[in-house]
Amino acid sequence: MEVNELTGFRQNRQEDSGILGNAKAYTHTSVAILEAFAALFLAKFGIHLSNIQKRNAFRHDLNVSKAANGMIYGFGSRSTKNALDAMRGLIHTPS
Repeated sequence: MEVNELTGFRQNRQEDSGILGNAKAYTHTSVAILEAFAALFLAKFGIHLSNIQKRNAFRHDLNVSKAANGMIYGFGSRSTKNALDAMRGLIHTPS
């Protein structure tokens, strides 16, 4: 995402919005995705379908988690629904 796209995204988003991101293998390694998540001022959840704790040790570190409000992983295709439910709760909880 380029800076102009990011600026346009910020200007056009609704108040009740967030991002669910499944960066797949990039979850563990991508500084660019981490920085993109960090630059967004809205609710952010990372999703990973597999249970990363049962995989290679390098997969236990999730770069994206450093900028996300939360991570949902290990529930297969249900991970997306679980993350969406968690995000709704975060967005609609009075501060």
